[in-house]
Amino acid sequence: MKIRDFSSLFIGLLPSSVMAAGYYLPNQDAFATARGNAFVATADSAAAVFYNAAGMTQLEKPEAQVGVYAIVLGNEANVAGQSSDAKTELQAAPSLFYVQPYNDKLSFGFGLNSPFGLGTDWGRDTNFSTVVTEARLMYISGTAAVAYKVTNELSVGASLSVNYADLTLEQGLGTPGSYLRFSGDDIGYSGALSVRWQPCEQHAFGLVYSSESTFNLQGRTTTNNAFLKDDKSAELDFMAPARIAGGYSYRPAPGWNLEANVEWLNWDNLNTLTLDNSTVGSTPVKFDWKSSFIYELGGSYTTPSGYIFAAGYDFNASSQPDTNFTPGVSDANRHWFNLGFGRKMDWASWMLAYQFGYSNRTVDGATNPLANGKYEARHNALVLSWQQKF
Repeated sequence: MKIRDFSSLFIGLLPSSVMAAGYYLPNQDAFATARGNAFVATADSAAAVFYNAAGMTQLEKPEAQVGVYAIVLGNEANVAGQSSDAKTELQAAPSLFYVQPYNDKLSFGFGLNSPFGLGTDWGRDTNFSTVVTEARLMYISGTAAVAYKVTNELSVGASLSVNYADLTLEQGLGTPGSYLRFSGDDIGYSGALSVRWQPCEQHAFGLVYSSESTFNLQGRTTTNNAFLKDDKSAELDFMAPARIAGGYSYRPAPGWNLEANVEWLNWDNLNTLTLDNSTVGSTPVKFDWKSSFIYELGGSYTTPSGYIFAAGYDFNASSQPDTNFTPGVSDANRHWFNLGFGRKMDWASWMLAYQFGYSNRTVDGATNPLANGKYEARHNALVLSWQQKF
């Protein structure tokens, strides 16, 4: 085997959080997740650092929150009459948020979380291994946020994030057990602006814009194929998309909160990336994804004694057209059903949420015919959050 154009080796391997909507991972708080992530207009906990920084002005005392999102993925593919299951594994994304009110108008916040990431491992024995065997992303974001109450009804917020991305891509080379693997990492930056308006007790509105974060992943390629040079330096362009989220919250009675959100992800900028390798030089890698929407609807009820019940639904539209489909992303129009239970106390609160997601997709127009087939996803996740007031 001769060294081939690297675009044929890595095209379409960009990994997914398998949440649909590309590799975006919006589940950063158990209460928000239980409500289908409809939280932009509510944003009344330390998790506002991520969901809507302007909401931090609602906190009267310092508050810290720790949490974890844990998911077991269930991906199945049927390609050319052969069924394959991706590796079943527990993947977790922890989060930490802290908000410090400075006075009745100004608040500061900090967050450490993973708003993108996870991955899929199909193994090296599928009949589409030359398309992808594994795609995995670790993404860590450190955020500093500030919020200011302009009037009693209107607050604005801003944040700056330092983002670390570590990407692993692997693809078979045609010979059983052979592979080519790329691993690389880099640091990028992003910012966000937000607003929250609550003209009266029953109604609240929220709007957030988060900028794109770009990376030039520096790493190496490795292979067990004797005809390819092993352990060569390589770099790959990468990005996390800009995002706009808007929401409306309605409180019809004491303890009740209903909210609807829409999020837009600018995947249109994920066009052609560039892979540079010390062996073959610079190679364009074509993606041509499309921008997508997430529709979120949820509600919660807090009893007079502090027990919390929540439920929600969110629909994640696919960002990947059939033409450039790859099982490494397995993006699809995906439905998520969410339930949550917790307890709110004067000094602390906790929340546990369960999430079930499913999708069915048939691909018949992929440029690489080995990607054509039927793909099913059945995912189960638990989210736990603990909030401590000081």
